Amino acid sequence: MFKLLTFLSILTFSSASVTQFTMKSCGTSTDLAQNIILNVEPILPQSDYTLFLDADLSQTVNQGTSKYSVTYNFIPISPTTEDLCTEIAKSNITCPLNNTIASESKGTVPTGLSGTVVIKNEWFDVSNARILCMQFTIKIAKLINTTNTSY
Repeated sequence: MFKLLTFLSILTFSSASVTQFTMKSCGTSTDLAQNIILNVEPILPQSDYTLFLDADLSQTVNQGTSKYSVTYNFIPISPTTEDLCTEIAKSNITCPLNNTIASESKGTVPTGLSGTVVIKNEWFDVSNARILCMQFTIKIAKLINTTNTSY
């Protein structure tokens, strides 16, 4: 969730507009986090946005990893793994995570993207138990200049 900007910023083209921004939990009943609620404001961000994550935790998480898998127009980009506590410190929460997660993080959609970006973000604790899984799908259309110039 927190590296969303990093993945989007490496892909640049011409002027574009976000036509879809959806997110969902891709977790299971065995994940440490349950009752996951994901929201974004505004619903179709064209520039700045805020991501909200709320969840209940079954145990305290002191440290872990955050794994990102990204596809751009159905082409996979090399996955990355980051330190979980470093990643979440970029929002309004820090380690350790206890009982509930109520995260709010700011982001910006870079201009110039076109196509579909799918980002899957999984959090794991130190014993490699999955904490949660989130998936973001962003569809971006190129803006077409409809100005008719006659000479």
